[in-house]
Amino acid sequence: MKKIIVFLLSVVLLFCSCGKSDNPASPDDETSYTFDQYQYINTEGGADFEFFALGGESYLAVANAVKESSVNIESKIYIWDGSYFVDFQSILTNKASDMKFFSIGSDLYLVVANLYNGSTRNIDSKIYRWNGSSFVEFQSIPTSGAYDWEYFSIGTDSYLAVANSENDETYNIDSKIYKWNGSSFVEFQSIPTHYASDWECFSIGTDFYLAVANGSDGVSGNIDSEIYKWNGALFEEFQSIPTNSAKDWEAFEIGTDIYLAVANYSDDDSQEIDSRIYRWNGALFVEFQSIPTEGAADLEFFSVDTFSFLVVANYSSEISRITDSKIYLWDGAYFSEHQAVLTSGAVDWAFFQIDGDPFLACANLYDGSTHNLNSIILKGSEE
Repeated sequence: MKKIIVFLLSVVLLFCSCGKSDNPASPDDETSYTFDQYQYINTEGGADFEFFALGGESYLAVANAVKESSVNIESKIYIWDGSYFVDFQSILTNKASDMKFFSIGSDLYLVVANLYNGSTRNIDSKIYRWNGSSFVEFQSIPTSGAYDWEYFSIGTDSYLAVANSENDETYNIDSKIYKWNGSSFVEFQSIPTHYASDWECFSIGTDFYLAVANGSDGVSGNIDSEIYKWNGALFEEFQSIPTNSAKDWEAFEIGTDIYLAVANYSDDDSQEIDSRIYRWNGALFVEFQSIPTEGAADLEFFSVDTFSFLVVANYSSEISRITDSKIYLWDGAYFSEHQAVLTSGAVDWAFFQIDGDPFLACANLYDGSTHNLNSIILKGSEE
């Protein structure tokens, strides 16, 4: 899931986030690039990392979901001190599940998805605006179990889409798209979703698309997730893809090919199921490759030099939430397993660069006994 002003070596497709690699690695390069532990950050139910830069400084925000028995806790923003990330700002959130940084003109914003306040999921999510020294509350938007925000632009218009998961009564509710009216975001379009957990915006040529990850209809997680296409005025249904408690979509390019990968969490019986990569055939997305995953919660594509990677956050095996998440390397034809990273209920990966150095941050949510965990930052190096 996860992309605005992130120093990915990827190409933004007509204002929508999507990675691109023009020089994919060859099989001979497979063992020459690794990611090693660089820094631990203590998180409390770490649910999401968001990297951004402003004013010549680099920042890393983390959405914290649970502290002991409370979900009404502080999420954190860290600033790079030249060697490590250190505390910068705390923001009170309600079981925060996602944070997104974006800009409109010269104004800079950070939006938080608030999932639950301990009594209801029908709560406001918040947009914060940079005032020159910190983020201050700018706008509240009513949401229902907000799981994810996606910012995107079409032409000169700016939009925010929220994935609403549930409203205390049902998983079958509308998710919303909001449009910037010059001074605030106003509701623009409602789309029926089923425990939605992610929106992914991407473009193909001059066409714009939004993919939603549907997690459950209340009976089963084995339901279709949907791709919507912009018709010039609204998003309309374009393609349905069977998914298994889908948690995240990731769109990217390698060479001239366009891909869309889904993180499948569970097939109702087991979390040890395949996540899938689809390739654009000129008219539709068709299945291209399956990857074995364990309660997959997030996928992140990125490129470093000539290497292209896809990393998966595995939340839980059938035995334990302390399990390996996996980094896959593009070998010129497919993704092959490249590196295993021990994680604890991993739910998000974020890739970024600082002064040319590549980093990966993984949010550890829960190890089966506590949410008070060290999330990890890895640094990449070529050997």
